[in-house]
Amino acid sequence: MSEKFVYDKSSPDADKYTEVDKFLQLTERYCKKGLGAIASKVGSKLGLKNSSRPYSSLQRAVKIINADGIEGVYDDLMHCTRVERCDIFIGKSYLFRQNNFMCRIKDIKKCYILKEESGDDILYHCYADISDEAGDETLELRKLSALKVQRLLQFDEIRKLIGIEEQE
Repeated sequence: MSEKFVYDKSSPDADKYTEVDKFLQLTERYCKKGLGAIASKVGSKLGLKNSSRPYSSLQRAVKIINADGIEGVYDDLMHCTRVERCDIFIGKSYLFRQNNFMCRIKDIKKCYILKEESGDDILYHCYADISDEAGDETLELRKLSALKVQRLLQFDEIRKLIGIEEQE
């Protein structure tokens, strides 16, 4: 595999690559013709706090699969737990955001709530700081409820599934 999500479609593991690709939408978002004009906009759609690296989710997935092997990534994806009412799936070793990105759970350095004020609206998001062979990045895991009790429950569910102890 190169810096694109390409694989030998006749290999014995082709079906595993296909399933991971469908789930993360890597080929659809990055390897189709005509992407150049929208590449700078991709970052905001991927839940990246800093959209200066629009291909980082592709690079991260490629590097993780190259290092860890498709078998482990595929198996974790097939047996992961979906976080209620969002597109985050957490396995034993990996965190997946459907149609978006994947990362190793052990590479999550910090998980926190970020408050964003937009005019009269106040939005809350759960972010994670990731540090791995693809670099350091802050990724949005999910949008959280405006209600404090519900927001804290949503955040605690993610934090516990990831295995991160309570942080300040």
